[in-house]
Amino acid sequence: MSAQVDPPEFDRHAATYDGGLDNPLKRMMGDADSFIAVKARWLLRREPGLRAGGVSLLDYGCGAGDLMRVLAGLGGRASFTGCDVSTGMLAEAAARWPATLGPAPALAPQAGARTPFADRQFDVATISAVLHHVPVPERPAVYAELGRVLRPGGRLYVFEHNPRNPLVRHVIARTPIDENAILLDAGEVQDGLLGSGRYEVETDYLMFMPPGLGWLRFVDRALAWLPLGAQYAVAARKPA
Repeated sequence: MSAQVDPPEFDRHAATYDGGLDNPLKRMMGDADSFIAVKARWLLRREPGLRAGGVSLLDYGCGAGDLMRVLAGLGGRASFTGCDVSTGMLAEAAARWPATLGPAPALAPQAGARTPFADRQFDVATISAVLHHVPVPERPAVYAELGRVLRPGGRLYVFEHNPRNPLVRHVIARTPIDENAILLDAGEVQDGLLGSGRYEVETDYLMFMPPGLGWLRFVDRALAWLPLGAQYAVAARKPA
């Protein structure tokens, strides 16, 4: 089976998955949800309609569903759907969803890059910390699939670890779930998207400050242009 991620590898980590917080240096900077919340707050600023409801969002390679869960906890009211190659991760996503947040997202397995969804089904798609697990020759298939399921005018958001940040490289090299990771620069993501469709693309850099220090969030916003943040977000709009 050709797949962008080895499902058994991620099934092994599913029950204990904590966003890489088994790395002690990363633990010092904040808990798992605080790292995800940086991306979720950024996304809610870019997509205010997520708070109002009526927006369909696909989290591609959703893992244990943490991005959707944190978005909902911060007031996101989208129609959430998640998919992943790991059925173990999907089972965790269902089990970890708090009843206080309402119905759990719709969840579906992927077959490699391919999802079971219809063409042009979603308003928004996210893919967070997934591409660095995808073998380089298979990344174009992921970009193509994301474009297939997005509606005309739909928005795609790619969140990834920034290899220009030396601390990121240090942490990734010592995190078990990232043992086979191949980090990619924001420019590679932009080129990959532009090679698969006529997107409008732009990039912000995130996580200059430890996520656990919420009072320093203003620094992240001020430095979003600087390509040294621990994470980056590539925003792409599909032609209408």
